[in-house]
Amino acid sequence: MTSQNRIYLDTSVFIFALDGIGLGHDKANKLLEDIAGGLARGVTSNFVKYEYRGHLKDSRATFGGTNASKAELDNLIQKLDELIDDYGIEEVSADYLLGDSWISDCEGIVDNSMPTSVRGGEWETIRGADGIHALIAVRANAQQLATLDNAFKGLKCVVQPLVLWDV
Repeated sequence: MTSQNRIYLDTSVFIFALDGIGLGHDKANKLLEDIAGGLARGVTSNFVKYEYRGHLKDSRATFGGTNASKAELDNLIQKLDELIDDYGIEEVSADYLLGDSWISDCEGIVDNSMPTSVRGGEWETIRGADGIHALIAVRANAQQLATLDNAFKGLKCVVQPLVLWDV
């Protein structure tokens, strides 16, 4: 990583940094520290907040058997905002960057990416939200896309995957 390197952080990095434990948490926080230390320039998008909000609702339902209130979600999104600010990560607008023809551009990313064998013979592929993150990263002029989602190992576009499990 160099200070000129722009790294797009997808939602999984923030999920592990804020909610994770163990190795994933450590890897996400190491990347955030590297960014804060000037080893790379971090960039993310407001799409991350949308996806993180869904993760929060799912976690609340899965582990609490209830629906998260708007106040709970807003409070947890505030923690995400603080983390983004604290580490000096640039936040770009997905609405602005996606613009016209984003569906066909995302289809191209999904179509060109390769399935990846990850563990125990399982296979993962780039899917809907993954393609959106990759396209936002491309349009935000990032050179790499940092993630803890093994499906990105098969990403084939101008942005190179940086799967933190492998770093």
